[in-house]
Amino acid sequence: MGDAAGGVTSGAGRSDHPSVLGRLADVARGTWVAENRAAGARLAACYALFLECVRQDEAGAGDGSPPGHAVVDPFDVCTGYLVAAMPISTGRAATMISLAADLTERYPAVMEALSSGRMEQRAAELLARQMATVDPAVLSRVQQEVVDDYLAAIEAGERLGARSVRESVDAIIARYDADGIRERRDAAARGRGVHIRKGADGMTNLWATLASDEAAVLAEAIDQRAAEFADPEPGASAESAQAQPDAEAADTSTYPLPERRADALLSLVCGDWGRTRAAGLGPDESPSPLRPRVTVFARGRGLDPQVEFPRTGESALQALLDMLTASDGASLEHVDPAIGAADDARRALTYRPGAALARRIRLRDGTCRHPGCTVAAEHCDIDHCRPFDHADPQRGGHTAECNLMCLCRRHHRFKTFSGWIYDLAPDGTLVVVTPDGSTMLTRPSGPLAAYRREQARAEQDAWDTQQARSPEPNAADGALQAEPTFWTRRAARRRAERARTGPDRAGPDRTRPSTGRWWSRNKPVVSRAEEQVQQLLDEILDPPPF
Repeated sequence: MGDAAGGVTSGAGRSDHPSVLGRLADVARGTWVAENRAAGARLAACYALFLECVRQDEAGAGDGSPPGHAVVDPFDVCTGYLVAAMPISTGRAATMISLAADLTERYPAVMEALSSGRMEQRAAELLARQMATVDPAVLSRVQQEVVDDYLAAIEAGERLGARSVRESVDAIIARYDADGIRERRDAAARGRGVHIRKGADGMTNLWATLASDEAAVLAEAIDQRAAEFADPEPGASAESAQAQPDAEAADTSTYPLPERRADALLSLVCGDWGRTRAAGLGPDESPSPLRPRVTVFARGRGLDPQVEFPRTGESALQALLDMLTASDGASLEHVDPAIGAADDARRALTYRPGAALARRIRLRDGTCRHPGCTVAAEHCDIDHCRPFDHADPQRGGHTAECNLMCLCRRHHRFKTFSGWIYDLAPDGTLVVVTPDGSTMLTRPSGPLAAYRREQARAEQDAWDTQQARSPEPNAADGALQAEPTFWTRRAARRRAERARTGPDRAGPDRTRPSTGRWWSRNKPVVSRAEEQVQQLLDEILDPPPF
């Protein structure tokens, strides 16, 4: 009776519980459908913006049009407006415009399924990539069959992974245009490569796109070396490591397979000095030593030094020491962090910056300074924010740190010919104003800028501490506040300590709470002799009245 009333084990309670979950699942699906519809509407708006950029570009053509080298691609103009309207990167904006144009012009069936909420944007992108090389003569039939097959599968309850979707689409394409699949695979083969990108928390992302046979060879070599690392003996072979599966399994908790693979990859590329000595290899057979290029910023007092590798970003000082131990010399550059330290009055009147100044600009900016762009500074041009006056360099646009910034070639041309307004502050902060009045701001993200910001924070903290100890005069009455001395600060500390451990802070049993370790070691010692002397002095200096 009690269970039935509580609704815990009764039949009514059990039947009511799934209905609640079902309603919540329906709400979640409703938000999924709304999100898909919103994605379709966003892509439609991006395509309309792109068409307007193209229309204005064509309207400007004619006798009064700018020369060919000064024409800005409407795609770049559209990308700039999207970055100004939404907090996204330039790459994301370019992908969005390309996808909007493809779905609207080439794959209307996919666009219709997305706009109706039946397909999400990631699935639409996947289907568009798979049909990218299909013959236009059969594309309409192929895409309609692909969309119908995909929607029928998911509405029937089938949950397809990306690999299953690709296989299903290729099966449909093969019936109409087998050459399209071969062309897509040939294009994919030209996209092979290795990419390195600076990450966060001292990490760097390294990924490679290889042919399947090439990846198989690399995977076998990495796994074989990783199995050797699992063995505790440096000279043990892979067979001995595989012969002890229990020991290897126990070791994976503290030395997991992904981490062993990372060490194995470094060992394959750079060699392993311990294994070289154990194997008795000669100097000709040992790996070549490294000659790293390192930038070290000496931090202020109380701060750790920062080690910056040009290609991979910030690392620990111990990593630099370990690398120098295994290297045959290194290239260490000294950088003065002061703003304008590399400026030269004579070189400021020349168009091309010197090597030292160019290096400082790249260290300061880190990436292309155009809002939303993430192209590395090493691959960017160094541009004058205020144009250099070739006719009279004295009039402005000097080649100095406060007037130079990194821009990729695409945004370098955009800044020169688009008519947008660019304003660069001495610390590297860039303000960009679009023709319609929208304002965007970017700050430099390079290691030199990060060092300057941290130094500024340290100096501000030191100033705040100084002001707390010696405040400014009271602006109201003009009187100077008393500067706290050692004795006043000591008395304040003791008053605070007595207030914290006094009788009013005692527990129910009238015992004081336990004090900290430092206070236990440094608690004052009560001297009976001192009390008697103090009492005698009080009687002499202030005798009681008679």
